[in-house]
Amino acid sequence: MPIFLLIAAIIVAVLVSRVKPETPSSIGQSGEKRVAKKLNWLSKEYLVLNDIMLPTYYGTTQIDHIIVSPYGIFVLETKNYKGWVFGHENSQEWKQSLLGKKRFWGWSSQKYPFRNPILQNESHIRAVDRLLPDIHPASLIPIVVFSDNAQLYITAPNHIVIQWKNLRKTIKRFRKVYFSENQVKRFAKIIASANITDPEIRKKHISNIAKAKQSAEKKLAKEICPYCNAPLVKRKGEYGLFLGCSNFPRCRFTKKV
Repeated sequence: MPIFLLIAAIIVAVLVSRVKPETPSSIGQSGEKRVAKKLNWLSKEYLVLNDIMLPTYYGTTQIDHIIVSPYGIFVLETKNYKGWVFGHENSQEWKQSLLGKKRFWGWSSQKYPFRNPILQNESHIRAVDRLLPDIHPASLIPIVVFSDNAQLYITAPNHIVIQWKNLRKTIKRFRKVYFSENQVKRFAKIIASANITDPEIRKKHISNIAKAKQSAEKKLAKEICPYCNAPLVKRKGEYGLFLGCSNFPRCRFTKKV
């Protein structure tokens, strides 16, 4: 083999060895970093806290970003997804649709379900509310933020679901003053002090998520509500058949059939 080809092969091998494959975790972290950078553009009256893990009644919950301001406390759930995203604010799962392999009749699509981020963010709101029990409920503002590479087909008239590019403008839209400057600093300090930084606890949190998902899938296979263990019953709604909890309205779990 000529020497220049040998050198070229060595260079390629080194470069390939340094390229880390993308994982769901790394993709998510990349999205969180991008949103954190965008939040740095906010003025000093907005105090930004990133990657916060708070205790809950059932364990822990991880929050991508919390912004404490005179105009409310914004709780952000970020999704670094691309492709088409479909979902309803009351559905248990949403779907990401990507182009797959090219067939002779056109492109196929691949669909990936994921947990409704609105419901996911509701647990984050409860964790913050537990730390700050005396604040007005309207001052807690949940926002779900998707990558600009995602095309959103979301039905959520009662919630905020936006792309990264609209984040700063959306936050600036809220102008009703809830807190003084001293309260903003105090609330941010309380949240930061409650943040769990122990790497072992954070590792356990990820493990618990996987176990909870497996447990929920087993219950759903038996048509049992993963929230309250009541039987699921088939119902017909605006969007077709779905499984609903027999404990409705006390439990509002639903899953599309």
